[in-house]
Amino acid sequence: MRTPEVGQNREALQKNAEFFAENNWYKSNQNRLEIYRLIAEAAAHEVETAEHLLDIGNGGVFIFPIDHIPHVEAIDVFVEESFAQRYPKVQWRAMNILDLEDRDRFDTIVAINCLHHVVGNNVGQCYENLSRILAVVFEALQSGGKLVLLESTVPAWFSAIYKPLYPVLLKIWPLRHPPTFQYYFREIQQAAHRTGFEQVEMTWIPKVGNIMTLGFEVPGWVSPIRMGKFVYRKPHKQSEHVHAEV
Repeated sequence: MRTPEVGQNREALQKNAEFFAENNWYKSNQNRLEIYRLIAEAAAHEVETAEHLLDIGNGGVFIFPIDHIPHVEAIDVFVEESFAQRYPKVQWRAMNILDLEDRDRFDTIVAINCLHHVVGNNVGQCYENLSRILAVVFEALQSGGKLVLLESTVPAWFSAIYKPLYPVLLKIWPLRHPPTFQYYFREIQQAAHRTGFEQVEMTWIPKVGNIMTLGFEVPGWVSPIRMGKFVYRKPHKQSEHVHAEV
């Protein structure tokens, strides 16, 4: 069987740009809800010592402080002029994370609710995209650099139901919000380990109050989604050398 190639579904990519660009209502709702304040606090903690930061899928809003960071870059599939007006010191790049080709540039890379938006044309391509994202991020990090993923995940039982339905849903997607493909948390961990990352931390963000899902505000208990914080480190070159000798 042919291995699926990486790539993002074109309709979903367009919907991402149309839905999130300058969607102030969605962003203000996230700022208001407690779970997203907890996500912001978790991110802020992880960038305290950053000096060269890359934010993937930024959307034009930093939910954590960046004034103390000497060099900050942000990428997304859309970049509006207002982004640079709000954050003039940030270097903005309009690009797909799948196309990142940076090498050894950042000590910290952050991606907040990004992975599930990089959807493929089928289930296999979604997993290839996940592997590709982790691979390009690994290359972009300096030796000893840190990857911080704050990502919504689904239980294994939900994933088992959703996978067979995904190709059909992708064709008839009725919502203005773009289609998503969310992973079981162990799938993210396994993909990161295959890439060569060392796990530093994995913890859950408490699901309190209402959450935003598919563009709607709903009580947290309605959705099976759980927000995870995954922290990984690219091994130091010295440890890589020792590992290779062993």
